[in-house]
Parts: sequence; structure tokens; C-alpha cells
Amino acid sequence: MTSCWHEEADTRMVVHVLHAWESDYKAIQIRSVDTDVLVIFIGKFHQILERYPDSNISVALGFGKDFKIYPLNTVCEKVGLSRSRCLHLFHALTGSDTSAFVNKGKVTAWHAWDLCPELTQTFHYLCEHPFIEVDTDSLYFRTVERFTVKLYDRTCASESVNEARLEIFLRTASSLDRLPPTQDSLYQHFLRAVYQAGVWLTSGNSRCPPSPDGFGWIKDDSSSIWRPVWITLQVVSQACRELIKCCCKKSCAHCKCAKSSLPGTSLCKCQCKT
Repeated sequence: MTSCWHEEADTRMVVHVLHAWESDYKAIQIRSVDTDVLVIFIGKFHQILERYPDSNISVALGFGKDFKIYPLNTVCEKVGLSRSRCLHLFHALTGSDTSAFVNKGKVTAWHAWDLCPELTQTFHYLCEHPFIEVDTDSLYFRTVERFTVKLYDRTCASESVNEARLEIFLRTASSLDRLPPTQDSLYQHFLRAVYQAGVWLTSGNSRCPPSPDGFGWIKDDSSSIWRPVWITLQVVSQACRELIKCCCKKSCAHCKCAKSSLPGTSLCKCQCKT
């Protein structure tokens, strides 16, 4: 076999499976405990089938009482051709090793997909154009926004996650971790999902994927480690200082504002008011 760029076993397995088919193996079983491997091969199965019509591939997943063998022909038939082709992006968007929605599992996300059928066309386009750059004004991101709203509240009619956050909070007084993410943080998560799905989609290619820079990741200059970009907006404590207050009634030397090097505001009861 020729050398490849893959650093992780889940994508390297695709290279080995393709090599096995080129070596005239007719039945292949992949053994793993990683759900990503099953998703990768479900998404790529139809491509493999086009090149090797006699493909007989199964994935043996889990261990102990959770061990199960998944014949890809059967799985793809049950999932459906349309969804199985873009399962990479669905899996990356709804929760993978990079980031995920809080308290929202795959079953909830699958049902939310039923309420947002236009998401399938968006997924197809993004899967056909891996690593494509998408901005917040594009139809594709707006569709993902609508899907995210349905993921958190099926009855919410808002098109924007920012509007949905306000509507859901006023209606239910939910805690912040039960609200949809802000548009800015959702966009960064969306970029990471697009990049992750692109890596899975091109796992059978010899070309290396592009740099993750600009896809929700930033490189730490001091450690040369790629770190996720969670948000690009200022945090509330910096953007809305006029809303900060403390209830300290002590002198400035003992005030929490002074100890934190924060200027007092007109709402503060201490003597550090600006």
C-alpha cells in the first residue's frame, strides 16, 4: 500500500478497505468500538458500491452485551439513500469529538431533521463540496439555524437562533444551558462540523485536507496546538459593563470590583462607582 496522510484509525480504515477490494477481497468486516467508523462507512458505502458493485461490507461495533454486527446494505436501506449519503455532516453537526449541542442526543436531532426536510438538500450540497467556505448569510447556514431552533423547541416559529433564545427564555424562563446557542457560537460549531465531515468524506483520497484555520479552529502560537474558537464576540462582562453590579458595601480596598480590577458602575453599591 502507498503511504497516506491519515493520523487516526477511523479514516485510515477506509484506505485499507479500498485496498482490500482492489486486491479482490469480496467480503470485508470492519471491527471497531467507535461510532464514527460506522457513520463514515454508511456515508461512503454508496461510493464504494459504484466502484465495486459486489461489495459486502459490515461493521462489527461495540463489545460485550453491546456488541453488534451492522451489514451496511441493510443499514443504508433502512436509513434511506438520501440520508445515508449525507450522514457524515449530520453526525458531525449533532455531536462528534469536536463539539456538540448540550443535552441534545442523536434521536432528538433525527426527529428535528424530520421537521426540517430542507436540511437534507443543504447536507447534500455541503457533502458534495467538502471544505467549502460558507458565511452566516448563506442559505445553507440559515437552514442549519432553522434546524437548530427545531432541535431546541419544535413549536418555536423563529428563523434565527438569537430570536429563538429570547422567545424561549421569555416563554419558559429556561436556564441558559437549555437555550439554543447564539448565532456566533453556532456558526463556529457549524464550521467545525463542515471541516470534520470533509475529513471523513475525503478519507479515501490521497490529498491532505486543508488547514483547519478558518473552520472554527485557531492555532495557539505558544504551544502550536489547534484550539476551538467558541465565540468571536465579546463576552458580556466586557461588552455590557453597564449591567455589572456588586452588592459590596465595604470600602474600596476590600471591594470585589477592586480585587478583580473592574471599574464600578452606577448599579454598584460600593464606593468604586465610575
